[in-house]
Amino acid sequence: TGQAGDTPTTNAVLEKAYGFVVSIYVEGGEVDTGSAYQASGSGIIVSTDGYIVTNRHVVERATAIYVRFNGDTESVIADLIGLSPDSDLAVLKVERTDLVSGVFAKNDTVSVGDSVVAVGYAVALDGPPSVSKGIVSGVDRTLSDGDDILSEMVQTDAALSSGNSGGPLLNDKGD
Repeated sequence: TGQAGDTPTTNAVLEKAYGFVVSIYVEGGEVDTGSAYQASGSGIIVSTDGYIVTNRHVVERATAIYVRFNGDTESVIADLIGLSPDSDLAVLKVERTDLVSGVFAKNDTVSVGDSVVAVGYAVALDGPPSVSKGIVSGVDRTLSDGDDILSEMVQTDAALSSGNSGGPLLNDKGD
């Protein structure tokens, strides 16, 4: 067994994550019905000059995308840069350059049984992101929703809520 202090605490991981996890709010309209909708999710800042990754399903039908940074009370408008149906990922861009970016862990370092922390803006609540803790339940999972097939997915038993989509699943280093 390791010595006390060998592994960062959940609080240390969260302090790191608070700098790169964002809240995403979208507005849109259904082309067929003309009805409006709103949705929320989370995202990860991936560059200091304003690029953010989220899930495609959070933003794919949006006509307006807004991003709110932890500690801010106002949202900023984000541009949709690209969508990837094969990975359920989307890239957004905001006009801001003073950002902290997250670090992506390499797939081969993720193992079943690893402790993880899910961070996101569950149900678009005000304040800092919410957190849940769990383990990696499976790796290299494949998921099909009938139209798209997502592969190389990581499965967790950490509790996730609406609005967590696009947020990170972090290892003990905060990656």
